[in-house]
Amino acid sequence: MSKMPHPRPRVHLTQWLFGAACCALAISLLVAVTITTQDDAQANQTQPVAVDQMTLSKLADVEVQEFPWGTIRWTMNSQIDAKSTMTFGVVYIKPQQTNALHLHPKADEILHVVEGSCEHRMGDKWVKMKVGDTIRIPHGIAHNARTLDEACRVVVVYDTGQRKMIPVEEDTK
Repeated sequence: MSKMPHPRPRVHLTQWLFGAACCALAISLLVAVTITTQDDAQANQTQPVAVDQMTLSKLADVEVQEFPWGTIRWTMNSQIDAKSTMTFGVVYIKPQQTNALHLHPKADEILHVVEGSCEHRMGDKWVKMKVGDTIRIPHGIAHNARTLDEACRVVVVYDTGQRKMIPVEEDTK
C-alpha cells in the first residue's frame, strides 16, 4: 500500500500577500538604500523624509532599544509617522536568551525570521522557527521567544501604529 503524502496546509491569498509584503519590506530594510535627490541636505538628514504620503525611515538612523536579551529597532510606528497604522521593527535576540512573556491587548503581531533561529511560545506551546519562517500571534495571547546556541533576527509587524506591550507573570505551578 503506497502512502499518500501529507496535504499541504491551505494558505489564503491575503495571508500569502501579507507575508510576501512583510518579507519584501524586511529585505528592503536590511539592504543598503541609496536615495538621490536634488537637495543633498535633505538626503543626508537623519530624520524620516516625508514625500507626499510616504515616510522613509532608515534602519541605521533609528534608536536602538537595548535589553539584557537583545535589541529592538522600531523603523515605523505612529511616533515616527503620526499617520502610520502599522508598527514595523527589527528584533535581535542574543544566543541563549529569552525575552519576557508578554501580550499585546489590541494588536496582532507577525514575526518573520531573517537570521538564525529561535523557539517561540504562544500560551503553553513552543514552536521552532528558522530563517524564512513566519508566525502570527493574535492580540491578547501571551508569548515570548528564546534562542539556543545561535542568535536570531526577526522582523516584526503589528496591525497598529500604537503597539502596546503588557508583561505577563510566568505561571510557576
